[in-house]
Amino acid sequence: MKPLLNALTVLIFYMLLCAQTDAQSNQDRQILNAAFLCKDGVYNSELMAPYDILHHSVFRDSTHYIRPFIVSPDGLPFTTFEGITITPHYSFAKAPTVDILVIPSAENSMNSDLKDGPYMRWIKETAAQARYVLTLCDGAFPLAATGALNGRTATTFPADRNELAQMFPKVDVKYDVNFVVDGKFVTSVGGALSYEPALFLLEKIYSRENARLTARGLVLDWQLSKVPHLVTGEKSNLR
Repeated sequence: MKPLLNALTVLIFYMLLCAQTDAQSNQDRQILNAAFLCKDGVYNSELMAPYDILHHSVFRDSTHYIRPFIVSPDGLPFTTFEGITITPHYSFAKAPTVDILVIPSAENSMNSDLKDGPYMRWIKETAAQARYVLTLCDGAFPLAATGALNGRTATTFPADRNELAQMFPKVDVKYDVNFVVDGKFVTSVGGALSYEPALFLLEKIYSRENARLTARGLVLDWQLSKVPHLVTGEKSNLR
């Protein structure tokens, strides 16, 4: 009986040690989930540019990086404005916890998307829980429609800034910057400049060198000081 008890004691000790090691390993690995919210008509640039940047963070550090994935309302394939068919990773119902919510611009971001109840509810709930929220181009419109930008500063596609200001008078719209950071919210002009706010996130979450190396891997020259931008908000966690 005594040898059996000794064996059980050793086994229990080993199991506890393994559990502690696994827990420590999970603490050491810091992987942030970045959900790209997409519907039919999403624009290629606003989806692909920031997705590339956030995805490439894994090449800087395989234990501290951002894992991007695409979420659509029903999880079924959708077609971009430019005609590319994409199969998302998750539906709203099956999406994992979101650390970074990314809202690319889509064809109907300024009109019919704002009347889509499930779509708007998911944005409101997810934006409230996320650590960071990034919009590209007219992706600022559905975010503003949730009320998340009330009393905050933001920007959007240059030709649509007046409409953003008119539709959402509680939002202070900036006209002279490529992106605005207010608290955890990052809004940007989109288009070919959609790389910039994503690189900003890398620099602020990790380091300037992390962002620089990621940019270099995509043949980009990243110097935040040369990019017209605004960081505001007393409680900004991105300063």
